[in-house]
Amino acid sequence: YRSEPYIEDLYRRTLDVLNDLGADYEFVFVDDASPDDSKKIVQGLIEQDENVRLVELSRNFGQHKATMAGLSYANGDYVFLFDSDLEEDPELLRRFYDVMHNSAEEIDVVYGYMEQRRGSLKDRVPGDLFYKLINLMSDLPIPPNPMAARLMTRSYVENLLNFGESHVWLAGIMSLNGFTQVGIPCEKKMKGSSTYSLGRKLALAADALVSFTNKPLTFVAYGGLAISFVSFFVALYLFGRVIFGDAELEGWVLVLASLWFLGGLIISAVGLVGFYVGRIFLQVKGRPNAIVRRVYGQRS
Repeated sequence: YRSEPYIEDLYRRTLDVLNDLGADYEFVFVDDASPDDSKKIVQGLIEQDENVRLVELSRNFGQHKATMAGLSYANGDYVFLFDSDLEEDPELLRRFYDVMHNSAEEIDVVYGYMEQRRGSLKDRVPGDLFYKLINLMSDLPIPPNPMAARLMTRSYVENLLNFGESHVWLAGIMSLNGFTQVGIPCEKKMKGSSTYSLGRKLALAADALVSFTNKPLTFVAYGGLAISFVSFFVALYLFGRVIFGDAELEGWVLVLASLWFLGGLIISAVGLVGFYVGRIFLQVKGRPNAIVRRVYGQRS
């Protein structure tokens, strides 16, 4: 998406690594309805190299769903995944390959992560808070600040594609997929602009929380019960003071206590019912996560 300035350099640099490794290869580019000439540039590469393919989506589905669509067209014994904006060096392939094949144990995934998030304080703090929050709510630890760049085995990719999530959060399902995964600290460059606005980042964060864990709704339900209990004991206290003649109970106090009590019960009920109905509503529809319009350079 908006990768026109980077594609040819990405292709050349990655091909240099592949030639050094002596590997048979294929390139699978995914066009997520990019408004620039990215598609034309990849089509030019297809004319030069029969091992290049382009998966064109029917509209913009977003990075995570587009990535899953691309993985479904990858056939290699190993799959190297990374973004096309060159914020992550294609040469990481060589480094990841060496780690995977020089280890004493069998490794299924080598991925890059940032030891510290980039950008100003206002950019770093929300991201750090998000991963602390998601790990607080998750039963499975999620590595913080993962990069898109990762080298994966065929078995790992095939099992990853079995996830039928209606809302795809890659970092979550990649951890849920299991296998032996090794993280390597890497540098991620800044190209100076991002297609992710603050609003879109917040929407993705909220979507990740809701789609990956049901604990936010569980907390809402428990919070509602807590409010009900507190209001119940407050009401008992007020009635006790009236009964023993310590104070007169004004009408608005009783109404307020009743509202808090009933409101807490309602929030609990909505939270519990919403959890089941919301998940069923999204999954039962069975909508495809991405629609492929055409594949260019399809191998026979």
